[in-house]
Amino acid sequence: MPRTSGAAVPQPSQEKTEDPVTVLVTGFGPFLEKYPVNSSWSIASTLPAILPATPLHPTPIRIIVHHEPIRVAYHSVTNIIPAIIDSCVPKPDIVFHIGLAAGRTFYTLERGAHRTGYNSIPDVDGKLFSEAEVAARWPHLPPILKTAFKTDDVWRRWRAQLPDSNVDIRPSEDAGNFMCGFIYYNTLAHFYQQKDEERPVTFLHVPNLPTKKDVDQGRDVACALIRAMVDSRREHGVTDGIAEKLVNRAAEIMVEKDEGPKTDVNFVA
Repeated sequence: MPRTSGAAVPQPSQEKTEDPVTVLVTGFGPFLEKYPVNSSWSIASTLPAILPATPLHPTPIRIIVHHEPIRVAYHSVTNIIPAIIDSCVPKPDIVFHIGLAAGRTFYTLERGAHRTGYNSIPDVDGKLFSEAEVAARWPHLPPILKTAFKTDDVWRRWRAQLPDSNVDIRPSEDAGNFMCGFIYYNTLAHFYQQKDEERPVTFLHVPNLPTKKDVDQGRDVACALIRAMVDSRREHGVTDGIAEKLVNRAAEIMVEKDEGPKTDVNFVA
C-alpha cells in the first residue's frame, strides 16, 4: 500500500460572493382609451427574477415584481404604499416604479416628485387628490422629494450598459402631476419619514410600446437601469451628503415660488 502524506490537499480558492440586492418593481394598469395596454406593466411583468453577478457587475440582483399592475387611482396608491414595501420579503433595498409617458418617444429617469398638484387630473375612478388630503397625509414634508441615488452617476452607467446605443434615454426633473408623480412622492415620503437622507427609490417613464420587439427593448432598458442603480449604490450608497441636501433645499425653495409640477405628459394637448 503506498504511503500517503499527512499534508492537506490544496483546494481551489472560493471567493466570497456578494449578498444579493433586492429590487421591488411596480407597473401600472391601463388608464387611456387610446392605449389599452400600459407599457409599464408590459415591461414589469416580463422582468427576470434574477440578474446574476458578472465580472463587470459583481452584485447579484433579485427582482420582485408586485403581482398585479397598480390601479391608476389616487386612493388605491395611498392604500398600497407603503403596504407593499413593508410586506415584501425579503425587504427591498430599492423600489423601482415604472410608468407610461405616452406622449414621448424616449425613456426618462425621473429625479423627484412634487407633494401637491394632484387635484386637476381625475383618475380612473373620476377622483382627485385634494390639497386637504395632501395636508393631512404629509403635513410637514418638503414640497418636493428627490431620490437619494446619485442620478448623474446612475444615468452615466445606464447609458454605458444599454445593448443598443441608439435608444433615447434622458434625465428628467419633473414626474408630472398625475399618477406617476403621485406614486413616486408617496414612496419617497415613506422612506423620508423613516430616515430623511435615505430614499432608495427611482422612477422610469417609458413610451408606448405597441409591439413585442418594442417591449423587449423596454425590458432591456429597464434591466440596464436596474444594473446601473445597483452598481451606483455599491460604489456611492443611497444617502444624501451635505452637497445633495443643499441642492435639494435650493430646489424646494424654487418650487415654493412656482405653481408646482408640470401637467402630466399623458394629458398635454
